[in-house]
Amino acid sequence: MTAIRILAWFVVAAMVAAIGYAFATGSFSEEGSTIIGLAWGKVTLIDLYLGFVMFGAWIAFREKSIPVIAGWWVALAVLGNLTAGIYLAVAASRANSVEEVLLGAKRA
Repeated sequence: MTAIRILAWFVVAAMVAAIGYAFATGSFSEEGSTIIGLAWGKVTLIDLYLGFVMFGAWIAFREKSIPVIAGWWVALAVLGNLTAGIYLAVAASRANSVEEVLLGAKRA
């Protein structure tokens, strides 16, 4: 459990640092339009959003409440893997076992 918690908080810290760096040094609108114009930029975004779909499906599997699921999905679409790291950190902090992290309290 400790390793999962450390990994999740590492992801959160890395994403906060990366997002902070990008906001401090780059232009989202200019650089975003360049990325979208590149073939690998498109592939990267498709990969990213398919990953969001898979992670969102896992959230829906674990959670009991539709509003909670919807809130996490919106956060995932807006904040990306920062949300995934936060979700995993929260899930790991509430769980007593790896099975409960993976399946949620309702199924573990």
